[in-house]
Amino acid sequence: MKISIIVPVYNAERYLDKLVQSVLSQTYEDYELILVDDSSKDNSYSLMKKYQEMDSRIKAYTKENTGPGLTRKFGFEKSSGDLFFFVDSDDWITTSDVLREINDLFEKNQKIDVLFFDREDIIGDMKDIISGFNETREGLHNIDELNEVVRPGLGAKIFRKSILTEEMFYESTIFEDLYTTYIYLDKCNNYFYSAKCYYTIYHDIDSSSLSSKPTAESFAKSLEMILMVHEKLEKSSLRYSLELWMALLFTTYWKARVKNDASYNSKMINDSIQKIAGILKENKVVIKPSGKKHIKILIYKILLMISKKKCE
Repeated sequence: MKISIIVPVYNAERYLDKLVQSVLSQTYEDYELILVDDSSKDNSYSLMKKYQEMDSRIKAYTKENTGPGLTRKFGFEKSSGDLFFFVDSDDWITTSDVLREINDLFEKNQKIDVLFFDREDIIGDMKDIISGFNETREGLHNIDELNEVVRPGLGAKIFRKSILTEEMFYESTIFEDLYTTYIYLDKCNNYFYSAKCYYTIYHDIDSSSLSSKPTAESFAKSLEMILMVHEKLEKSSLRYSLELWMALLFTTYWKARVKNDASYNSKMINDSIQKIAGILKENKVVIKPSGKKHIKILIYKILLMISKKKCE
C-alpha cells in the first residue's frame, strides 16, 4: 500500500532535515513525501525544492498562508496514496521500520479504518512516551467502544484514503486537528491501537510554527470548535469522548479563574462554558485522568457555583 506523508511547513528550516532524513531512512519504500509551504518567511521552501531534486518521491509545493488545516488539505489534494500519515514539520518518524510495520498492519487486517499508536515527546533533554490511550488494550476495536479522550494531533494516527475527504479539513489554527479527527472517526467502523511508538514530537518553545501559543483567545476558539463538532456528531457514539474533552477544558477554565486570570472572563468564553456546563451536567460526565482511578471531577460543585453566580 502506498503511504502519503503530508507535512504542512511554516518557518521550519531548522527542523526539516531531521524530518526528511527520518523518511528517507525508511525500509519500506512505497511512499510519497508531500511538503507544503504555508508562505514561510525563512528559507523553508528553498530547502524543500532541494529535497525534491534529491528523490522523486518528495514533492514540494508553496501556497498562500491559511494555517495548518487547509495546508494539510492542499497536500491531501496533491496526494496519490492509500494511507495518510500527517507529520508536523518540526517532528519526525521515530524509527526506520515504522512505515513497513504500518503497511503490514493494514495488509493483515483489512478492517482497520484508522490506526492509533504511541508517540515520543522531547522537551530539551527530557523524553517521555505518550500512550495513545490510557485504558484501551492493543488490537482491533469497534468504533462504538471508543470511550476515552482521543488526542487531537494527527501525527499519531494513520488514515485511509477510502474514508478521508476534503470536507474533513477545517480552516482554523486552533483545534483544527480535533475537527479532522472526530469527523473522520464518525465515518469509521473499526479502529486499531498499537502500543508501539511511531512518531516523535519535538517541543521548541521559541519556534515559529503553524500553531498558535496557548492564550485566552485560543482557548475561546477551542471551546467554540469542540461545541461545533459536538453538534455535528448529534447521533454519534463519539459524543462521550468529546464530552471528556469538554470536561478537561472546563477544569482548565476554572483553574485560570481561581488564579484570577481576568483574560479568561470574557463573554465569548463564559457563553461557551455555560453551554459546556449544561452538556456535562445533562450527561453526568466522568473523567478518568490517570487511567487507573475513576474520579468524578468536581463538576457538580462547580456547576452549583455557576448557578449561584447567575442568581447574584
